Amino acid sequence: MKQHYLLALVASASACTIPTTPLSNTITTPFRIQVQNASYPAVNNLYMNLLEAGGGDKHLYIGPVGTPTSNLVLTQGVIEQGAVHAVIGGEHSTIDNTDKMFMTERGDARAIFQPTYACNPETDALQIELRFVTWQNHAPGQWICVRPTYDNAYEFRYYPPGNTANDPNKFCVKVTLVAVGASGTGTTLSTSTTRTSTPIQVSTSTSTTVTASTTPPAGTSSPLPYTDMTSNGFSFVGCAPEERNDPSGAKGRTLPGVLYADDTLTNDKCTTFCAGKGYKYAGTEYARECWCANSYPPSRQPKTTKASLAGCSTKCKGNAAQYCGGGDWLSLYQACPAGGPCVNANFT
Repeated sequence: MKQHYLLALVASASACTIPTTPLSNTITTPFRIQVQNASYPAVNNLYMNLLEAGGGDKHLYIGPVGTPTSNLVLTQGVIEQGAVHAVIGGEHSTIDNTDKMFMTERGDARAIFQPTYACNPETDALQIELRFVTWQNHAPGQWICVRPTYDNAYEFRYYPPGNTANDPNKFCVKVTLVAVGASGTGTTLSTSTTRTSTPIQVSTSTSTTVTASTTPPAGTSSPLPYTDMTSNGFSFVGCAPEERNDPSGAKGRTLPGVLYADDTLTNDKCTTFCAGKGYKYAGTEYARECWCANSYPPSRQPKTTKASLAGCSTKCKGNAAQYCGGGDWLSLYQACPAGGPCVNANFT
């Protein structure tokens, strides 16, 4: 039989006392997630936002990017919002050996947390921390960190056990995640004291079924790592750097207009999507992301050497014969002028 205990997340005049009854791995009362690291004021005490990313996914940020969210729950250690749940495995970064944490309906390996009573290091108030346990099906341990990204926001990432790599330009800050009642101070969180040892079953396969009426014709393979999309009205510009690889240090996404993410992504689908939204440029990245915009910063102009294409060597999720960018590199396409020439860039 399940019993429920209420924890009032309020500051107390007396010293913080940790309850002796341990918390379960399920929180049924809606909450939001606060980020704590007093050594880094830029992120300390801010809250997790969610950003719709296409394909049903939601990316996790510390603002200003995304929408404030206060209807999260925890089920057997997994952060959930409706049909989506927190997973790890997106956008692996070779520079600091971290992986993105995001939310999806798919069966990717979950991020597992354990609610634990703790004292706020600044106010000494009792709080519930969501302590990271493991990336499911991986070695337990290490932590969640937040790393600077575009528009002065921070994204949530997983720092694995034994990792010593760091990006000197974008340090991933270790943070404590705290479950705060949806209405803030004074609300309560209800947690089940019944623990379960049943593991969450995860399917590592994803559906590749695509409705024929929405699938554009396949692009033509090229001897170089890009797909010839001229038959779809787009010419290949080159492999464009994202913020991390920008030689000028300019901030922001190369194509910030709109994002579409899909585990069946191809360059065909991306160019068709961006064209349908009225955008001039389309770019694929991380095998499954499609970005659109009508312009991009001059410092992101791709080079035209064969060597410059090395960063865009990741195969597309939806077609292993195509290349969809890479880690912080964008396979960039430009809409051809109506009635005009449609020619790919020449690489020497």
